[in-house]
Amino acid sequence: MELDSMDEEDRLLALIEGVLVAKIFDWGSKACVDLYNQGTIIEIYRMSRKKMQRPWRIDDFDTFKSRMLKKDQPYKRALISVDNACADVVLGMLPLAREFLCRGVEVVLVANLLPALNDITTIELSEIVAEAAKHCGILRKAAEAGGLIVDAMAGIQDDTKDEPASVPLMVVENGCGSPCIDFRQVSSELAAAAKDVDLLILEGMGRSLHTNLNTRFKCDALKLLLFYSADLFDV
Repeated sequence: MELDSMDEEDRLLALIEGVLVAKIFDWGSKACVDLYNQGTIIEIYRMSRKKMQRPWRIDDFDTFKSRMLKKDQPYKRALISVDNACADVVLGMLPLAREFLCRGVEVVLVANLLPALNDITTIELSEIVAEAAKHCGILRKAAEAGGLIVDAMAGIQDDTKDEPASVPLMVVENGCGSPCIDFRQVSSELAAAAKDVDLLILEGMGRSLHTNLNTRFKCDALKLLLFYSADLFDV
């Protein structure tokens, strides 16, 4: 509701900030775990959002914004590689995926097949999407179109303001059990889903920085990460 009340430009910035701030919830980082003693997840999230200021260390947001706002359907299919479980994906990546769905963009969420540190797996991600779909008509219709949930779900809270989603939301496994990814060696499922992808989003240090910082892709690529520096966080 908070995001939907914003105009397009403010919402897009809030979504990207939300992804970056949600990277704080990384149980694989001692500095992040220590931060949890300062409040609840949502309290820390809102507090950190207030501290998020541009320009960031590497900041191409304006280029991304101009492409997103240029027309109603800026891309045909977005392949989004998610990172950490729990708050990271719920507060960061699902709202971003929802924005693409609202713009008529097919969304493929990509997660690990096997556990690695606190990275989410495809089984867990599918369950989270199904649970979120009970509270959001946009996610529900897209998940139905993508075969993630059945048409009739008990206990759905539907928002009458939600517009029908005519594009699918899918979840595929990358064939990995590592915080990193080598796109030369992925699952056949991911390779098939990558057909017609014109936007790739990589989240997290392992996939964005350690293994693909200088990788040049044939489509637009957005790399989102929070670097844990001496000052705790850098984006």
